[in-house]
Amino acid sequence: MKEEESAYQDQGPFPQGNETDAQSPRVSYPQDWTAYNEAQTNEKVLFYKILGELTEQIPKPARTGAGRPRVDLGEIIFAICQKIYLNFSARRATSDLRIAERLGYVSHAVHFNTVLKYLNDPSLTPILTELVQVAALPLGQLGGEYAVDSTGFSTSVFDRWYGTSRKHEEQRTYVKAHVMVMVKTNVITSIEVTPGTVSDYDMFPILVDSTARRFHIKEVSADKGYSSRKCMEAVSKHGAVPFIAFRQNARPLAQGSQAWRTAYVFFRDHKEEWLAHYHLRSNVESAFSMMKRKQGTFLRSRNSVAQMNEVICKVLVHNICVLIQETFESGIRVDFESLAEDELMCKTLP
Repeated sequence: MKEEESAYQDQGPFPQGNETDAQSPRVSYPQDWTAYNEAQTNEKVLFYKILGELTEQIPKPARTGAGRPRVDLGEIIFAICQKIYLNFSARRATSDLRIAERLGYVSHAVHFNTVLKYLNDPSLTPILTELVQVAALPLGQLGGEYAVDSTGFSTSVFDRWYGTSRKHEEQRTYVKAHVMVMVKTNVITSIEVTPGTVSDYDMFPILVDSTARRFHIKEVSADKGYSSRKCMEAVSKHGAVPFIAFRQNARPLAQGSQAWRTAYVFFRDHKEEWLAHYHLRSNVESAFSMMKRKQGTFLRSRNSVAQMNEVICKVLVHNICVLIQETFESGIRVDFESLAEDELMCKTLP
């Protein structure tokens, strides 16, 4: 027991609780309805404006030779994200793209086949992933508490197999979005898209490392699906505190991970305080709900690459909507031009 207490005293960044901790009050964020109403009633206009400013920072294609000029990648991404925001097919979104052209957000309305062609281009994936983080950067000052989880998006593609009765059985395939969310604003700071069968556990360190490149992490919460020494160490190495739920058979044995032992002792001795931090994880579900209510739970694309890019665009659109809301509620100033040189490391397609 003395050895465990000594370990607890060296717990590093964990809160310094005591044996008589009272139940911590639940953290709540009251809704500013005036700001919320302003954000919602002006969202579409501001969405075009912010998306235009964001995609404007993507380097323009250099014209070489005498052939047809290359398509502006920023305008392609604008067209794709507008399509996702409206939840329209590429054909039906064309008329809205012409409106954006008249407003000066794009130089011309690209053909819907061109939009679908680039949506199916794997070279677009890292650029869209980068844009997700850049769109979240203005909100980085609002909090250091993050949470990790995953959610699925269904497709129109079916998997078939033989069941126990030797008859064909089938089920819609789905892709999984693994995300890290800033719990105060519900903005998504990193994303990995995989087939539905990929383990959440393997994606956790990738999400934490990606977020830590540009955001200051104080604590990370996650459910039992991430309960492992590997995930604890992934958070601890960035100087942050892991609040990851323990399984029933968990023990305080370090086995090479002091972060695991420290977290377990704090969980055991100060459970109420630990739960107050852990339950911030529920904000991930709020982010998923916000995104799916606006952009839907279904993917129109049939190709795996296009499905991946479609999911990332849904997240990018969600981040822009969160950014619009926070400009009214928190007074955040959005200036992507000042971020472009250091943060927006996008390249044109080969």
